[in-house]
Amino acid sequence: MSSYSTISETVPANDRPHYPALDGLRGIAILLVILYHNFNFIEYFNYGWLGVDLFFVLSGFLITDILLRTLQEPHYFRNFYVRRVLRIFPLYYLVLVFFILVLPLFNNTPVNTSYYTRHQAWFWTYLQNWLFILHPEGDTRALFHFWSLAVEEQFYLIWPLLIFLIKKPKKVFIVSLLLLILVIIARILIWRYRSHFQTFEWLLLFTRIDGILIGSMLAALIRYNPQLPKKYFTAFVVIFTAFNFLYYFFKKGQDPNFPVWAIGGFTSFCFVFAIFVYLGLDRENRVINSLLTIKPLTVLGRYSYGFYVFHLPVKLFLDKPVTGFAAVVAEKNIFLQNLTAAIIVSAAGFLLSVLSYHTFEKHFLKMKRYFIS
Repeated sequence: MSSYSTISETVPANDRPHYPALDGLRGIAILLVILYHNFNFIEYFNYGWLGVDLFFVLSGFLITDILLRTLQEPHYFRNFYVRRVLRIFPLYYLVLVFFILVLPLFNNTPVNTSYYTRHQAWFWTYLQNWLFILHPEGDTRALFHFWSLAVEEQFYLIWPLLIFLIKKPKKVFIVSLLLLILVIIARILIWRYRSHFQTFEWLLLFTRIDGILIGSMLAALIRYNPQLPKKYFTAFVVIFTAFNFLYYFFKKGQDPNFPVWAIGGFTSFCFVFAIFVYLGLDRENRVINSLLTIKPLTVLGRYSYGFYVFHLPVKLFLDKPVTGFAAVVAEKNIFLQNLTAAIIVSAAGFLLSVLSYHTFEKHFLKMKRYFIS
């Protein structure tokens, strides 16, 4: 029996099969983000922003799979929202308390917190992506990456209700596809009028949920026709991979003035990521599973949420001492200085995420077992 069939069956929430390859993909996603922010002095690491879109695809697939699988359970809404809160909120709000309530009490801190204290209501209510669009002025660096957390939580506030009303996986697929088309239309309109295009394109809920929707389409598709993606795998790989990577590496970045890229660039990359998610689900695909389950990737995947939350604040806090240390170690070699500094701040961010997971987050995660039926 194909391993795809296991995910298309209705099983209890606590019996959901675990796919280690998806942990590896999550590890790749956070690695891309770290390369983009900490190693951006290396030209071709500028494509690391793709890590966020890979996170979106994985999230859309896993969340939609959970929702479809638990539709018949008596506490469908309660279980989903409580488990989501237990995973995301404790660390998120702990960081907010530190930046908005604690750090301003001290003088001469490495991070300017005035922007966050002035606009704190947006962060407490998970609306910071809208804040960055409407009030872009000020030093937003430390928590700017929280925009993606806001996009996800805003989407998942309504997605469980939609799935509850739709119910059938095939209809979920169709609705996801229609919403994806609306995302593309929104991008066309924004690009047409050129009003703060990049800011809206990158941060607006309605223009950045394409990855989540594509992951959702995959979850729905596998539940009603698990073999269908396999039939068109080769064509999808050739078309989307060729378009994205050839264009991206020749242009060396995103060009908002190129309409095909500006309107469909995120979406086409997300289709590529969905293909790898699909392959990762197939335990019989030994090549992909062997590559995606290597220990470094799965370990990164396990701590990816904390690593994502901490990596930019840690970089800002350690900037001066680490830069000074790197200048002494590497002397006049600028590249080695940057590399040394990037390795140190990345390692510090990862170690902090491990510490956070084992001393703080996992105590909330243990409570999820009370919300499985």
